[in-house]
Amino acid sequence: MICKCGSELPGGFYVCASCGESLAYALAEVDSVVEVLDAGVARTSLTAGYGERVSSSGSLHAPLPIDEGVFDARHALHTWLMRKGLLLAEVSGPLTSRTSQGLASYMIRNLDAMRRQDWAPGLEAELRGLLKKATQACQAPGERVSVGNCGAIVADVECTNPLTPLKDQDEIRCKVCGTTWDVKARQRDAIGASWNAVGPPPLIIKALAQYGIHVRMSSFKNWVKLGHLQPVDGEGRKEYRVNEVWAVAKRMKERRKPA
Repeated sequence: MICKCGSELPGGFYVCASCGESLAYALAEVDSVVEVLDAGVARTSLTAGYGERVSSSGSLHAPLPIDEGVFDARHALHTWLMRKGLLLAEVSGPLTSRTSQGLASYMIRNLDAMRRQDWAPGLEAELRGLLKKATQACQAPGERVSVGNCGAIVADVECTNPLTPLKDQDEIRCKVCGTTWDVKARQRDAIGASWNAVGPPPLIIKALAQYGIHVRMSSFKNWVKLGHLQPVDGEGRKEYRVNEVWAVAKRMKERRKPA
């Protein structure tokens, strides 16, 4: 048999030693990631007073809204570890812990047995994906972009909740209906919908910035001066096409990349 990486496998194994080691390194990252996730959940779950309420225990308090991104990432990671841990327990003995950290340690200790399971190939990629989402969920608030209203149809009603992911976020889950969207795909669709629209430079620059494409006014003027952009024929102020500005911005960005 051949491992997913192309290496030849010894009899009875589905994952080679090298890929098994990489999986062990990913599992070893679980402790630190979960520690940050737990801190994030605890931080956003602190109680806040909402006024005096009479009760046998004194004033009542209401919890602050939980950061759903952190909570969901924590739940997804633990669920994955539990499912894989239970599968492994069928051949390696009972689980010694049901915490995320304990499950990861259990899997590392029984790595050789796990490498012999037909469900082992692809584990590292799955885990790396979950760890990446967890890291993104714990990042400090940064620049956000707009990818339009959700648009999911739930019970024959369209969800109109605005989606504003972080600039480098891969996915976003609607806080109203729970639908998960691919951010890059939403950006492409949004730009495509306004592909042939025209407008003055400030309006185009502002619109593109909402979708994570940043153009300086000085750069815009320079592109016009160099002939990269041509105004649309018409009376009054000069206007340009969104698709042409986007194409030039993309081309210039590629040129700036190191060889």
